[in-house]
Parts: sequence; C-alpha cells; structure tokens
Amino acid sequence: MEKKTQESRRQLLKMGTIAIVAAPMVGFNTSAFAHQNAGVRAALKFQNTPKEPGVKQCDHCMNFLPNKDKPKDPGHVHGCKLYPGDDEICPTCYCNGFVAKPK
Repeated sequence: MEKKTQESRRQLLKMGTIAIVAAPMVGFNTSAFAHQNAGVRAALKFQNTPKEPGVKQCDHCMNFLPNKDKPKDPGHVHGCKLYPGDDEICPTCYCNGFVAKPK
C-alpha cells in the first residue's frame, strides 16, 4: 500500500513540474503569434474591407483557410496560410497577399 502511495505522489510531482514549466511557454507562443501576425498584417496591408468587393476578398483567395466546422460563417472564425495561428480572418477581408483561386 505504501509503495502505491509513493508512486502516485511521484506521478503528481512529475505532472506538477511539467505544468509549471509548460505554462510560461504557452503564453509565450500565443503572444509570439500575435506579435508576428501584427507585423505580417501591416506588411501585407490587411484590411477589413475588400479592395474589390465580391472579387478580391479573402474567401476568393488561394491562401484562405475556411473553418472546417463553419465554412460559410461570415464571422471572424477563419484562417490564412499567410498568417500562421491567426483565426480571425473574415471572408470579406483583403490583403496584398491575395491570389485568386483558379476557376
């Protein structure tokens, strides 16, 4: 019985140590993506309104990644290959990275 208690205590200490070490890394990665995407958005002149409505907008671009759960949702729930980790790309937005999908 005492051996099981020692093993579970060791397991708890291991998991606690992993959680303490990993917690700052999670916050760092999130802020790193946000900072990186702000620079990319500025460089590509990201805008919430399309340059040519109905033609040059994100959902007509090869880089647009529609949300697999809500592909037709017009809200800010989509992604883009040019903005890694960014899931706030609206279908009607636009940037200079626009590449039209082949017809």
